[in-house]
Amino acid sequence: MKILVLLLFSFVLLFSGNAQQPTLELKESKRVITLDDEKGGNTSVEMRSVFTAAGTKKVSTEWLISGTKDKDWNFVKGDEKSDIIEINFKRVGNYSVSLTVTYAVKKTLKNGEVEEEEFDVSIDNDNFITVTNNLDELTQLHADSNFIKLVKRSGDYTVKEKYANDPTPYIFLAKGLFGIYRKDLKDPMIQDPFEEAITACATAIERDENGVFKMPIHKMWLNGFQLELLNNGIRYILDETDGYPTIYSNSDKEKTAETLSEMIDACESYSSITRNQSGIKMIEAAIRYNNRDVKNANLIWKTEIPNLLQLSDKDFESWTQADKDALRTGLILSSQCLEKRDGSSLNARPICKKAEKWFEYDKDWIAFYEKAKNSFEPK
Repeated sequence: MKILVLLLFSFVLLFSGNAQQPTLELKESKRVITLDDEKGGNTSVEMRSVFTAAGTKKVSTEWLISGTKDKDWNFVKGDEKSDIIEINFKRVGNYSVSLTVTYAVKKTLKNGEVEEEEFDVSIDNDNFITVTNNLDELTQLHADSNFIKLVKRSGDYTVKEKYANDPTPYIFLAKGLFGIYRKDLKDPMIQDPFEEAITACATAIERDENGVFKMPIHKMWLNGFQLELLNNGIRYILDETDGYPTIYSNSDKEKTAETLSEMIDACESYSSITRNQSGIKMIEAAIRYNNRDVKNANLIWKTEIPNLLQLSDKDFESWTQADKDALRTGLILSSQCLEKRDGSSLNARPICKKAEKWFEYDKDWIAFYEKAKNSFEPK
């Protein structure tokens, strides 16, 4: 009897485990919306509820959007109960969106009667939509290279409640500070414009939930800012062997340790101004390894090697050129360290093979890879 019960229980588990479950997906037309106060124009976003019933019956749909209806946003198409809605946003901010679909499953009772039992499936997205402003005044100040005034005016915007969660004022603040640094302008209120630019840019990236930095005008600037730090803080300090970069070294061990520590600081600063950290982290790991911080180097590799192996071509193509340059340099440096650490190409080979097509026309990569791949081949 016990065996029969166990077999029946196993069958029930197998059946329920294989049963298709209803699914819910939220599709949106865009995640970043730009308002223009001066022109009075508002931009809308369409959102769709995509419910796969899988043998169940859909009962209802319900949308919940943060903010106040008719004050912060309003429906252009549909309503809270529609499968397809279009929302017109009126105020700057980050908006959370929740979608819930209620469905029914038929259930047969012991007396033979059939009743329906209802369940919910939900999607909750915090800060799902970012609504920002053109801030034409700041755009014009940057175009005019009026960097000191740009810093002061963008600073005014950062303390306005309306822009509390908007990355845009901080983007312009960083642009102004970087401009002051590049032009070597002086202002008694700005002591270290480059470091302050890093802080402002890091704040903007932290608040950029949905990709304001992907807008071409901002992405182009970010790439230039990242390159300034990558080149001056790291790449120009590296040594070179057979046409590819190697870790800096000096006969003076104290000088070497000091320089490598400064390069690590540059890596950490760069990490704060990018969302694509694998490249700079691979550089940092190699520097730490050569600076006898093997423990932290290993911890970085343990995290970043799997991240790199899972990186898709599509995601890589969306990176800034600076992030791509950092990854190429990081792979070259880390591969040298990993082969030394492992005594083999166990970990170096897969990450280099992964990136082979990404850098196949780069001279540094070609010089390194032509030499390195000989050790990848089985003996």
